[in-house]
Amino acid sequence: MVTRRAGLWAAATLGSLALLGCFNKITAPTCLAQSFTVTDTLSDTLVTSRGLQYIEVTAGTGAPLPWCTQVTVDYDAYLLDSTKFDSSRDRGVPLHFVPGVGDLIDGFEQGVIGMQTTGKRRLIIPPSLGYGAQPLRDQNGTIIVPANSTLVFDIEVIAIGQ
Repeated sequence: MVTRRAGLWAAATLGSLALLGCFNKITAPTCLAQSFTVTDTLSDTLVTSRGLQYIEVTAGTGAPLPWCTQVTVDYDAYLLDSTKFDSSRDRGVPLHFVPGVGDLIDGFEQGVIGMQTTGKRRLIIPPSLGYGAQPLRDQNGTIIVPANSTLVFDIEVIAIGQ
């Protein structure tokens, strides 16, 4: 009986040690704030040092959104010819993301910085802050955003930090 128990104990110990080797430390994605300033104002359109243009439609309430803080937004996305190519509103599912992690195009992440809850903004995103020289394709391979397209996003902040 002693040898059987010792064998079971050894097997359990080795199994536990093997399991411990299967787990990696979970780390959050790196978040990097991108510095920019407003360099120009064209009528109601603000222009940043990185080339993003935006129009503040509604200011909103509460603290302004900083980099590296989760935000929930609704948006409609258009090409310059007014063709809608994406919309969280049409899907009925808002977008949750953390600006600075790099999950979205640069212009969208930069464009929400400083917004407040219930705030609305129109972003005019140059190709360098959008999809660039690569066209965006749907699941069937059809091009929905041509290469080098300027994009227009109408966004509304639903919640900050939740």
